[in-house]
Amino acid sequence: MDDRIEEFVMREELIMLTAAELDLEHTPPTDFPEPRRVYAWIRYPSKALRVQAHALAYTRTAVKIRFLEPLIQIQREG
Repeated sequence: MDDRIEEFVMREELIMLTAAELDLEHTPPTDFPEPRRVYAWIRYPSKALRVQAHALAYTRTAVKIRFLEPLIQIQREG
């Protein structure tokens, strides 16, 4: 259990898209009627991981996903 707590405290922060990359002012998101199962790449400062996720919404250039963070088993959205 201590290892898992240490992993949580020391984990790297997920790198999210910037406001400029999302451009929500010009491309508002569209929700999927039902979440869709997808595989997506998530990025951390030192690595990228491919995870199984659920797509919740999309724009012309991005998709909002919900996924189980692999190392600490916590659900995240981004």
